[in-house]
Amino acid sequence: MQDVQNRAFPQGILTSLHDVHFVCPLCRGELRVKRTGYDCELCEREFPLHAGIPDFRVFPDPFLNFQEDFDRTEIVLAGLEKYELEDLLKYYWSFSDITPLALRPKFIRAVMMGEERARHTVDMFNNGTFKIDIAARRVLEIGSGTGNFLAAAAGKYDRIIGTDIAMRWLHVSRRRFRDKGLPEPALVCCCAEFLPFADKNFDLVTSTSTLEFVNDQQKVLSECSRVISDLGSVHISSVNRYSLAKDPYAHLWGVGFFPYAWQACYVRWRRNAAYKSRTLSYRRLKNLIHSDFTYFETALPDINSSTLSKLSPLMRFQVHMYRFLKTLPFFAFIFRQFGPGWEMILRKKPL
Repeated sequence: MQDVQNRAFPQGILTSLHDVHFVCPLCRGELRVKRTGYDCELCEREFPLHAGIPDFRVFPDPFLNFQEDFDRTEIVLAGLEKYELEDLLKYYWSFSDITPLALRPKFIRAVMMGEERARHTVDMFNNGTFKIDIAARRVLEIGSGTGNFLAAAAGKYDRIIGTDIAMRWLHVSRRRFRDKGLPEPALVCCCAEFLPFADKNFDLVTSTSTLEFVNDQQKVLSECSRVISDLGSVHISSVNRYSLAKDPYAHLWGVGFFPYAWQACYVRWRRNAAYKSRTLSYRRLKNLIHSDFTYFETALPDINSSTLSKLSPLMRFQVHMYRFLKTLPFFAFIFRQFGPGWEMILRKKPL
């Protein structure tokens, strides 16, 4: 190969990635460092940088192909220096032809409230929600999106890396950190099924609302198992297919009760929007987990006080009723089957 440089990292890569060791996402072999990215001699694949973020994707995300994602990323980069996060999101979605006008404000509001929800996730690891200790130094987030968890967890771990299959959202997340005056995090574009990290590289892998969108859910869980240490943990936050609440991605009731093949048609009919989610039932998720993990705990989701205070009086009342009812064994069982979703901790080996 030409242009191979004898350096530890490519020119222009994010400073937060200077000490990160990557492997080929396909063969897991050693990569060669080039001025413009990485390459794998064995697989004959090149992995370039895009504005400082390495691109290890094997296939594109469910919504946009590679070229479309590149074009959208250029839109984000054009506004990255000009707008704060909320205005950047409005600017980005003004170019979107796949997100209906009625849903854009809902998605923007969800992004802006996302950091509060992520703080609740970070707190869960230490407040006794789960029986086991989830202390970690090295953390990987799969599906880091607009940086909610990365911002909430900033300074709490020795190393935290955010990954996402959508390059555009990784660059959007940089704005969140700039707005807060924080150093930009380590960001990597890759597929959850093909992580560019060596075995047993992390103590904790966390993923929120991502398993529903991947191509191969079983393979993603296997990759999570591969990259955590023997006593490491995997945290999965997932939406329940059979939830009696509105589907959070289409803002419609009853989507999950349709066969998978019908769901996209139903959402297209009702919302004129693309629907790529493949939510899981509790039973199906448990079946997937058992292939790679011997221990798991489940907790019903909740929200922190700060987020609760921003909801309407009716929604606050509903949350208080939900909190009360889930303390009762019968309703706890019902919510596990038909509630909004679950928080799960998985381990290869119990303590």
